[in-house]
Amino acid sequence: MYGVVFLSILPQMYLIYTSFLKTSGMIFVPGYSLDSYRQAFDRMGSSILNTLRIPFLALVVVVVFAIFISYLSVRKRNVFTSLIDSMSMVPYIVPDTVMGIAFITALNTGVGILAIIGTSFVMIVSLSVRRLPYTIRSSVAALHQISPSIEEAVSSLGSSRLNTFVKITIPMMMSGIVSGAILSWITMISELSTSILLYNIRTKTMTVAIYTEVLRGNYGIAAALSTILTLFTVLSLLLFMKVSKSDSITM
Repeated sequence: MYGVVFLSILPQMYLIYTSFLKTSGMIFVPGYSLDSYRQAFDRMGSSILNTLRIPFLALVVVVVFAIFISYLSVRKRNVFTSLIDSMSMVPYIVPDTVMGIAFITALNTGVGILAIIGTSFVMIVSLSVRRLPYTIRSSVAALHQISPSIEEAVSSLGSSRLNTFVKITIPMMMSGIVSGAILSWITMISELSTSILLYNIRTKTMTVAIYTEVLRGNYGIAAALSTILTLFTVLSLLLFMKVSKSDSITM
């Protein structure tokens, strides 16, 4: 098993190693240097910030909608809420590229309020729609484990429905919300297929920057950006384990 794990992370380890090598375009020259990181921050600093800013705003939207949709689909189940629950899973089925083309087709009118292709808003909307199912499913699973009798007992003591929902239900389903949120976050910061169709120079993320730098033959900068993205992912997982007070990651 250690051998299998080692083979699986070997490409990533080599990528991190190459990020510290001296490069001249596509050629790695003898010696070590931090020039790739310096150039990455100088030329792609805005992409690094966008990788944190845009997914974070999208994550807020995902968490809010996931909480309400999961509560409606479990506690207020009817034809309408079942339809909402089913429709929320459609983005999970549709390929990323198809979703990106759908956004372009629907919103690339060039006039009025719909002229938003390339803006931060459309990037946030696309990431939210694409990653919403992850948090919904984990929140639904957590809510199924909470007995409705607990909420009924709190209501019988005079608590309003809103107060019960905010102070009792949400804290009890927090483990599922956090699990789905961290999974959504990791997939957001590493998402490429939709972003590459919707971005412009002001909303370029690290994944798009890595792709464009590889096309230009700047392998050192691409390796440095990939290492930074890997660091963000690892820190996200460590934060998840800290928040959940767990030594393992379970979804």
